[in-house]
Amino acid sequence: MRKIIGHMQTTLDGRIARGDGTLWEPFPWGDAEVAYVNETFRRADTWAMSRVLYEAIIPYWHDVATGHPPADAPPTTPAFADFAKIQEAMTKVVFSRTAESGGDVALSGDLAPQLFALKEQEGRDIILSAGPRTLGPLASTPGLVDEYVLPVSPIVLSSGPRLFEDVTTDLVLNLVHAETFAGGAVVLHYQTVA
Repeated sequence: MRKIIGHMQTTLDGRIARGDGTLWEPFPWGDAEVAYVNETFRRADTWAMSRVLYEAIIPYWHDVATGHPPADAPPTTPAFADFAKIQEAMTKVVFSRTAESGGDVALSGDLAPQLFALKEQEGRDIILSAGPRTLGPLASTPGLVDEYVLPVSPIVLSSGPRLFEDVTTDLVLNLVHAETFAGGAVVLHYQTVA
């Protein structure tokens, strides 16, 4: 059976964005950090995500992967180019109430049984990226999410959504590995414990 690996960048206090929805700055995330996370994505062939994340992330990386980065984008380093290529080859499963996501597959309604069915299909790992309203019920479903790979930035925000704020059951996690980086970010890799 395939594994579902939750992946979201957070601040030290567990926030995934500012109160107004924008990302935080400064963002200490460079080639070493990207290369490390690329290995998690390389073991997967599917990226399941909320529509909001899909619309914010995928068009940018598609443009990078196809050699047409936005004019205001920083130069594409080898690690970032590698990520663009990896994600471009992945099937995108998008959670959308309207089922018009622009992704390869759109899911709506009760997501947990649909993701269980996806886990049982042939293939490699599935990366799961979603905000707290979507992640909460999924993380609270026993046996659905197998691991979490959480890049943590050394930043504390006064407001904004927290990754696990909508979880309705206690989660027990086993730390598999922690990787620290010169810019101050840490990537924490956990397995869920039944």
